Amino acid sequence: MSLSVTLNIYSGRPNPVWTLEDDQAEELMKLLSEGGEPTNLKSSAGLVPLGYRGFHVTSTAASPFGALSLHAHDGIIDPGPTELNLISGKRTVESFLLETAGAAIDKDVKKHINDSLKAKKPMELKDFVAAAAAAVACPLCKAADAPIYNPGIWNTPSVQPFNNCYNYANDQRTNTFAQPGRAHGKPITKLSCSGTQPSAVADGLVPTASFSGTLKPGQGWYVALVIWPNVDYHWYRQDKVGCWSHKPGSTAARNKDNSGNAISDPRTCNRGPYSSFCTFMKTKRGLVIR
Repeated sequence: MSLSVTLNIYSGRPNPVWTLEDDQAEELMKLLSEGGEPTNLKSSAGLVPLGYRGFHVTSTAASPFGALSLHAHDGIIDPGPTELNLISGKRTVESFLLETAGAAIDKDVKKHINDSLKAKKPMELKDFVAAAAAAVACPLCKAADAPIYNPGIWNTPSVQPFNNCYNYANDQRTNTFAQPGRAHGKPITKLSCSGTQPSAVADGLVPTASFSGTLKPGQGWYVALVIWPNVDYHWYRQDKVGCWSHKPGSTAARNKDNSGNAISDPRTCNRGPYSSFCTFMKTKRGLVIR
């Protein structure tokens, strides 16, 4: 039994991945089959916040999850071999998987997950849909080339896992999980504003003080860079409607923040652990990212 664990947490960077030892895999299977808390073993479509979103568990050999379907009466449901198995909402299992991460994650990430696990329940898509979102007046979009909000073209199996927030902000589906500066030999030097912005500039993005200026056809649209200090980066983009949208890592594109509200200004929306607002920038068609 060989199991691979992916921590679903980052927006810009690839998520941390590690392999369980045989004894750890056996312990996981035991925890999953025990009673008590319900086990949420499902595909990754449900969780949407910036920050911790659960653990994916996949088999690197013959899938052990087929056996779990025999225990459906215990609340364990396997979505099938073509789906990622997402474990969220069973705190004993999540805490166990966190402890198996070792050097794959640092202390800041571990603290964030532990804090999330202390919450009453995980945030799920249904919570955002049901939330009584505050009325938000979208600002006027002054960028002629601003993309139309169309999440459907991003949220497909051939696109969603392979494109991140930087792809989405630049409206380019490269399927390379694009990284600022990688296409031009200037990678991010530090997960801070000063360590990330120059890499985007190398790709052709231009810093700007606000998103209030008029951008004529050919001059692009507005995006915004935020940072989870020393951990990760994230991008938002302003759509034609005037409000903003984003795509956290390999998860679905959406136009709501971590409180389930429409985003009128990325400086003031709920960004979860991405506490540092860096800058607005302008991007446009034809830039090369990779």
